[in-house]
Amino acid sequence: MRIFARGWSDGFDGPGRRLVYYLKGCNLRCHWCGNPESIAAVPEMLFYPRKSAFASESCPHGAVRDGLLDRHACARCMDHACVERWRDPAFELVGEEITLSNLLAQVEERRPFFGEDGGVTFSGGEPTLQMDALLAAADALRERGVHVAIETNASSPRFHELAGRSDLLICDLKAISGDLHARMTGADNRLILANLASGIAMTVRVPLIRELNFVPEEREKIHRFLVETRPERVGLLLLHRLGRPKYEALGMAWGAENLTPPDRDDVEAFRLALERDGLAAEMLN
Repeated sequence: MRIFARGWSDGFDGPGRRLVYYLKGCNLRCHWCGNPESIAAVPEMLFYPRKSAFASESCPHGAVRDGLLDRHACARCMDHACVERWRDPAFELVGEEITLSNLLAQVEERRPFFGEDGGVTFSGGEPTLQMDALLAAADALRERGVHVAIETNASSPRFHELAGRSDLLICDLKAISGDLHARMTGADNRLILANLASGIAMTVRVPLIRELNFVPEEREKIHRFLVETRPERVGLLLLHRLGRPKYEALGMAWGAENLTPPDRDDVEAFRLALERDGLAAEMLN
């Protein structure tokens, strides 16, 4: 299993205190993605030149010149001396392989911190791109009595295999209209909608963006779809800008420059409308 990060979450990525494994690689290209380092499946270097005055000296291969990183030269590097030898804070290498045995050992070591209702969450990126490793880890953890949550964009043709293989399934719903979903993510959403309507128990989360899926027509389509499919819970997320510095560190353009979150009062009104139709809905940020 290839991950780009691991860390703790309290009550957001499932109940209680949770150890979250962020799997690397994603098949969508959401303009607002908060973790752009999750998109590519291969390891990548984030470069923060303002964090170190010695970045050029820390790279023995001459990939840093005038405060800029030559990413072609960096991609050819085999030793990553900037990170492995010099531990220069200007460089952050993301993407590592973790075996199932190592993952289980890490979880057992940290298990006392879960409390009564915590556990492990697999997030991304898109974890179902590594479906075999994901299911093997979920099965092994549940056999050991660990609560397992899986967060997914619900795009996998193997989505049905997730049923009964985790204690909590958290799925994204970004848009109902196919053309809008393609503009938002670069991908078709027909399989996603079919998976979300499959009857598998799940929580559905909707990232809300004023200019895209929170316009009245699309908001109403999302409302109707949720009422028809009746997920166990609905989580409403407002667009945030916390990932913006990482785009610059990866040499990527940030695609959400002209996007904004809806007003919180409007989102609360949407939440209440869902509740009036019998859905358990909450605003998550």
